[in-house]
Amino acid sequence: MRRLLTTALAFGLAMADPVDVLAQPDVAGARADDTVYLVDGYLPRFSLKKAMNKRYGVAFDKLQTTILQRQMNGEALTCSTQILTEAHWLIQYTNETARIDRRLEDLRRSLNYPATRQRQAELQSPEDGSWGGCYEEWFLRVHASADPMKVLARQGGRPAHPLKFLEPVNTPQKVATYLRPLLVSQVQHNGRNHRKELNLMIAGLGQILFLPELAYMFDPSFPREEIAQGLRDFMDKEWQDPETGYWGPWYEIDGKIVKTEDLSITFHIASYRAGQIPRIREMVRTTLRIRDRRYPFGWHDRGTQNNHHAYDVVRLLRLGWPHMSDEEKANAWAEILIMMARARRLSMNTLAEFDASPYSSVDEAYYFGVSLFDELGYFRDSKRFWAFWPTWKPDDSEELRQKILANIERLGVRTPMMHEAKRKLLATD
Repeated sequence: MRRLLTTALAFGLAMADPVDVLAQPDVAGARADDTVYLVDGYLPRFSLKKAMNKRYGVAFDKLQTTILQRQMNGEALTCSTQILTEAHWLIQYTNETARIDRRLEDLRRSLNYPATRQRQAELQSPEDGSWGGCYEEWFLRVHASADPMKVLARQGGRPAHPLKFLEPVNTPQKVATYLRPLLVSQVQHNGRNHRKELNLMIAGLGQILFLPELAYMFDPSFPREEIAQGLRDFMDKEWQDPETGYWGPWYEIDGKIVKTEDLSITFHIASYRAGQIPRIREMVRTTLRIRDRRYPFGWHDRGTQNNHHAYDVVRLLRLGWPHMSDEEKANAWAEILIMMARARRLSMNTLAEFDASPYSSVDEAYYFGVSLFDELGYFRDSKRFWAFWPTWKPDDSEELRQKILANIERLGVRTPMMHEAKRKLLATD
């Protein structure tokens, strides 16, 4: 591993500043007067978020730490984790203090629920067919429904109840009508940042509509392909930036519209469409260019490790690899080696236990950690798209795989995320 890190760092230093390899577009003055595009040095920052974190940060962190510690001891706490996730969204993206106070109190009470009540949040609702029973927000239940549907598909099963929760978006027109108002947030005016809702809706609905293995779960009368095409049209014709190939939230700030380049949203769209997106050449150039910006408008994580964000980057580089120049591939190769060495050193301990501190739950830490190493081809030769030497592989790949599998078994967490992490570790193709 030391050799790997040394090679990566040496190559990265030889490349000087990888971001400078690509010409920075001169966007100032090149757009309409009422539109500002995010460029290096400008990021949307809102005093509201800072104030909300100051008000609730200590209480939230204490509850999160309690949940993570209990999960590490083998408790699933599915319902509590869902409430924690919703409370986090409310704190980070809204000014709804009364609702936050109520949900934090719900969270405290849920920590005393028996295991059977905690696990009820994993079950499909007989009322509307969604999963995520401890979420109040509809978009969070949509997002929470995608993974259980994928698990069912791999088992050859079918939902026990009709998927009525999709009724608000069951036509192409309804999809656009729902998403269009979420594009522009007026945080200074109404205290609501739509980014998270937009991102999770795209992630959940995108998987449900785009993944071919889920098609058989729908009643033949449900116009799944028409709705999927409506979603693609909205993404490509109304939303995607034609110059950057990226998607992201827009903000109205001081009378101007700021359009951003969002790593996570772009990952979800490109990934669930298997790279079949317009302007993929522009997308991969932008991915390399935004290396030093803070997440979500770049890769940078303020000195911490986060396998989730690194996984997004590697998947986008995989999808864009055939469209890269040799110089861009060399740039990406150096960055990939550094990400691999960094994740191996910082995101887990010597027992291959993943650090859960950046996440809401232990299964998230394992899912995104395994997904990153799998996407890098750490365990499977067939996935090492970036290696210039096809015969090269990490010396400890099998040892690490076995350690992670043993940790998953020891934890005993049986959520869709942990199921998917285990599936990737056991995959041989």
